[in-house]
Parts: sequence; structure tokens; C-alpha cells
Amino acid sequence: METRELPRESPPPAASQRPQQPLPPRPAQPPRTRRRGPGPMGFANVTASAVLCVVWLWVPVALFATGIGGLFALGAGLIALAAWFFLQRAINAGERVRAEAVYGLGLPVPRPRRSARDGFPGFLEDQWFVLASAPFWRGTAHHLLKQLYGGAVGILFLLAVGTGAYLLCGALNPGLRGSLGTDASAWARLAAGTGGAALFLTAWPVVWFSAWLDRLIDRWLLRPARAAELEKEVHTLDRARTGAIDSATTERLRIERDLHDGVQPMLVALSMKLGMAKAKLASDPDGAAVLVAEAHADSKQAITELRQLARGIHPAVLTDRGLDPAVSALAARSVIPVEVDVAVSGPVGAEAESVAYFVVAEALTNANKHSGAARIRVAISEHAGLLTVSIADDGRGGARIGGSASASGLAGLAGRVAAARGTLTLTSPEGGPTAIVAEVPCAS
Repeated sequence: METRELPRESPPPAASQRPQQPLPPRPAQPPRTRRRGPGPMGFANVTASAVLCVVWLWVPVALFATGIGGLFALGAGLIALAAWFFLQRAINAGERVRAEAVYGLGLPVPRPRRSARDGFPGFLEDQWFVLASAPFWRGTAHHLLKQLYGGAVGILFLLAVGTGAYLLCGALNPGLRGSLGTDASAWARLAAGTGGAALFLTAWPVVWFSAWLDRLIDRWLLRPARAAELEKEVHTLDRARTGAIDSATTERLRIERDLHDGVQPMLVALSMKLGMAKAKLASDPDGAAVLVAEAHADSKQAITELRQLARGIHPAVLTDRGLDPAVSALAARSVIPVEVDVAVSGPVGAEAESVAYFVVAEALTNANKHSGAARIRVAISEHAGLLTVSIADDGRGGARIGGSASASGLAGLAGRVAAARGTLTLTSPEGGPTAIVAEVPCAS
């Protein structure tokens, strides 16, 4: 879908006359997860593990052993253990990056529990949570097992290649020192040469395919534990339930407010004018006709208000024509010029479309009322089962979720996104620019 700038119904506000700030860049698309065979990168990865087993494995092991052995040496052991802990954390993170770069498993990064305290006590508690977590020890075991496995593969490879080369040389030149000897029969030389060639040639594919087991080690030890996955799923469902309740409450209060402040007074005035016209119908037909005309105008206005209210509950254009025309209609009603880019290749589901529509609607409303921006950019894309909605403006910034009238609207929006099991991120430093990014799962 081509990027376009939609016309606006009225000129931009006076704030747009100030120097324009550059809009923030579009959020980068998440990398596509690829499941591929180990290939040359896997072979190089096992080789790197073999080298690390020789030159590096002893460093964290020695540091840990020193710390355990020095626990009673006036705290020196604690210093060594602390150094080992921070070193091992960095190693585990590096091993995870290496595994993802080589094999592209797409494994989620575990998030440790965070302390509610501030300052140094909170920092110490955060480190304790990491030390007591299963992912830390699984990562430590992964590092040790990877290096030992690489070292074992390297030793077997060198033995096979060395033995094969020795047998081959002995078969070709039996007079070499330590070989078969000059009195060896032709059959012995043939057997030695065949065995040597077999060993030499077999060593290479064995090492090549050892990367498959190396990848299994990564997938086994770096994958989150089942309990952690269930806990995350429960947390996600609880957040969605809370978001659904908050969103429903916010929506109900908005409808009540719009009815009480908008349509209800119009209907009351309409009823009063019709009553006055009825009383004047016999004595003052002309005055009654004027009141009926005013009541007719009030009824049209009330119908318009009801249509706007119904559009706020669920827009008909979204159901009839889809997300792109619905968002384009929102942008066309904006006072600030809006650049729209909708890149959705197929159906994403009614819930995802509805959430995306209301994210754009609320963001444009807040930008028109509070941002003082000169232009807005709306980008909607679908990738890897997620519908990403990005709204950026070059306004004054300072938007927050919670506190002001605009923030209450953003809070309701966050609840609506959470109810769809999505995430909403707001970036709005003082002075601008402001960017809202919402990610919602598409219908499977």
C-alpha cells in the first residue's frame, strides 16, 4: 500500500508555524525467526567451543573454586564468588547471543524478577533474584556442557585424523619409523591403508554433523522451563482479563458521559419544544410552526450525535470496508495533516482491526487536542502474527498514561490493548516527539 497524505478539513493550528521537529523513525520490524540446519556456521560454532574449552573454560571454574575455597578467608571468597557471578552472567548472555546468531532458534530471553526497593538494597535483591533463578543455572550448565562437548568433539576429531594419517603413511611407506615395517605383507598394508583412509574421511562428516547435537543442547538448556512458560501464560491471561475489565468500565463511563452531556439535553429540549408547539397549535399556529421547525433541527442534530456515539462503539466503515478505509476516514477528519501507511496483506481478525482502529482514533484525538504538532504519521503493518500500529507526531511531548484527561484516554486505550493480549508503548519526552506503538496478535 502506498504512503499518502490525506486532506484535512481545516487548517493546522498556529502551533504548526514553529520550526518542525523530525518525526521519529518507524519502529524496526522484528527479525523473522528462521529454523535452519547448522551448516558451516554450526561446524564453526563447535570448533569455537573446542577452542574455548582449552583457553577459557578453566577461568570461571577456577574463579568459582577459589571463591568456595576462600569463604572462610575473611570474605575473600565472597569477593571471588561475586566476580564469578557477574562474569558468569555476561558469559550466559554471550552464549545466548551466539546460539541465536548461529541457529536462529527464536528462544525468548528470560526476564528475572525485579525488586520493589530502590537504591543499593534493590540492586542487591535484583542480583539475588538472578542467582536464585533457574535460567541462570541452566545458562551456566549450558556454557559448561557446550565447552566440554566441543572439547570432546575436537579431541575425537584430532585422534581420528591423526590415526588415519598415521595408518595411511605407514601403508604407503612401511619403512617409516614406528610404522608397519618393511616385512609387512601387502594385505596388511592394504588393511592399514583402508582403515586409515576410512578414519581420515569419516572424521570430517562426524564433526560436521556434530553441530546438530550442539543445536539440541542449545534448544534443551536455553528453552524456558515449562513452569516458567505456564507462569508467563497465566500472567498474560491475568493482564488481559484486567485490561478487559478496565476497558469495559472506561467504555461504559464514556458512553454514559456522552449520552448525559450530548444526546440527553438535545432530546429534553426537543421534547420541550414539541410540548410548547402543541400548546400553541390552536392559539398561535405560526409560533407553533416555528417551534416544530426548531424541534426538527434538534432531532437532526440528535441523530448526528447518536451516529457519532455508535461510531465510537464500533464504526460501520470498519466492518463494511476494512481497516485501511476506516483509518483513512479518521485521518481525513484530523485537523493536523496525517500521513497514513497501511501495509496489511491479508485478514488480521476483527478484534485486531478494532483495537488498531481505536488506537489510531484515540491517538489522533489526543494529538489534535494537546500535542500542538504540525504533522502526524500513522503506520500499520502485519508481521509474524502481530499487527503493529505506530502513531508518531512532532508535537511538544510530555504525554503520560494516567493523571490528565488525555492520559485517562491513553489508560483506557492501554486496557483495550491489554484485553487483546497485546502491548502498548508510549514514548513522549518533554519537548517531543511522541510515539505510540501497539502490537496486537492477529487471528490465527
